[in-house]
Amino acid sequence: MEIKGYGPDAALSLQAAAVKDYDRIPYNGAPGQEMLQDAVRLSGWRGERAGGQIAVWSSQAQPQLSASCAGVKNAAGQIIPVRTAMIRYTRGGNRLISDIIGSENSCDLQAGGVRPVWVEVNIPPSAKPGVYKGKVVVSAESGSPVSVPVILEVAPESLPAPAHWQVHLDLWQHPQAVARWHDVEPWSPEHFALMKPVMKRLADAGQKAITCSLIDEAWNAQTYDWFPPMIEWVKGKNGTMRWNYANFDKWVSFMMNEVGVKGQISCYTMIPWNMKIRYLDEATGKYKFLDLKPNDPSYEAIWGPFLTDFRKHVKSKGWLGKTCIGLDERPDAMVRAAKNVLDKYAPEFKIVSAVNRPTAMTRDVYDVSPVIDHAGTVTGDLLAQRKKEGKKTTFYVCVHPKKPNTFTISPLAEAEWLPLFAAANHLDGFLRWAYNSWNRNPFEKTDFGNWPAGDCYLVYPGNLSSLRFEKLRDGLEEFEKVNILRARAAKNPKAKAAVARMDEELSKLFTVEKSRGDSHEEDVWKAREIIRKTTEISR
Repeated sequence: MEIKGYGPDAALSLQAAAVKDYDRIPYNGAPGQEMLQDAVRLSGWRGERAGGQIAVWSSQAQPQLSASCAGVKNAAGQIIPVRTAMIRYTRGGNRLISDIIGSENSCDLQAGGVRPVWVEVNIPPSAKPGVYKGKVVVSAESGSPVSVPVILEVAPESLPAPAHWQVHLDLWQHPQAVARWHDVEPWSPEHFALMKPVMKRLADAGQKAITCSLIDEAWNAQTYDWFPPMIEWVKGKNGTMRWNYANFDKWVSFMMNEVGVKGQISCYTMIPWNMKIRYLDEATGKYKFLDLKPNDPSYEAIWGPFLTDFRKHVKSKGWLGKTCIGLDERPDAMVRAAKNVLDKYAPEFKIVSAVNRPTAMTRDVYDVSPVIDHAGTVTGDLLAQRKKEGKKTTFYVCVHPKKPNTFTISPLAEAEWLPLFAAANHLDGFLRWAYNSWNRNPFEKTDFGNWPAGDCYLVYPGNLSSLRFEKLRDGLEEFEKVNILRARAAKNPKAKAAVARMDEELSKLFTVEKSRGDSHEEDVWKAREIIRKTTEISR
């Protein structure tokens, strides 16, 4: 396409155009002509969220730049609201990268600069199918406004509310990061008020697990913020250990009742990375440590009393059937030692485990998640057996692999590719180790320690989403569509053949081998089209 007056030396002082779905808009100068398209073209089922980008640029400074949309309208005059927001830049490594979806729809634009604008439609469940049209109007303090067309196509099908999605999403939460950023007392009413929109955003993506810390620093201080225990271990002056569950109860109740995450309570861990448990010694008033030695009698002596008490407590709260003990990336010998103690003192507790690769213990784990490179080892007969037993089987990415991933510098299509990989391989969902483990200031840069940029979080303080998180969410919606179509095939002979073809085509696109390549964007586009055609054929 050709944009009138395109280029940094154009006569027009203010220019705007729609940008292709997965492009990152550069910080300075005009976006490349190859990035632009004639309209923001969105599509989706009823109940789905659809988002796109606009680039705004100028050779002159543009104070009070703003973008707004009165909504999109169909032929019958029905209007669907459209949200616009400025996309901010942060630093990933030594690069400025567009990622933060702000809450504001205005800003100042420097001369020669460019500003991406996020365009988002949440399609109402009651929307009439068909085509809706509108425009985003971009204006500044001086000069003529510029408009960019928005075209939305609504399909007749409906996605259920996220609380009813089938995907088993497990992005680990970090309450302390919210308290530190906003400088509020942890577990105070102010803390929970600030966490609510952040965690509700997660629930609205299909989150099923509540991340809980049984002990202090289960992962040996791998994040900028401390991971304090939600259960306080106190050794009384009489030498008896007791446990204070007040913060644990507040957190779990909040996530279940106010946020709506109700699938499972994942408690970390009986096998911490530093193999120690911190406790308060009342006799001295100081914190001390217990050494953990799995397969040693001392291990059972420490965990047996706790599990007995903890089991009684969660049962009294009605949470016994949802409580899981997290044992991530631990050797089989340690996992077996923990399971033996669990079976003796709290047999109802399930085990959730992120593992580098499946092992002999995999069959015993209720919720297992191998790293993507080894995800193929839990498919086939093993996966079918686990499904029969009501167990969850997902996969995960973290600092590894380099691709596909959700780093700040990752191509955006990779985030959408990941849930499609789960759907294509009949896995139950996706795990990532950090949802909001912010660094000192994520608005300045997204690096922390030795982790790749953006590895520690997918959203930003102040309940701001990211391009990465929205593309991940797009993939989760495609996951739901695949599951809905499979359910339709079980009841409709016409759909059965179409869905069988869909499954065969998706299985060829989303493999471990292809995950290491460079065709993620192409794969996602193909998958979208396969799902769209299957939907139409199977109606």
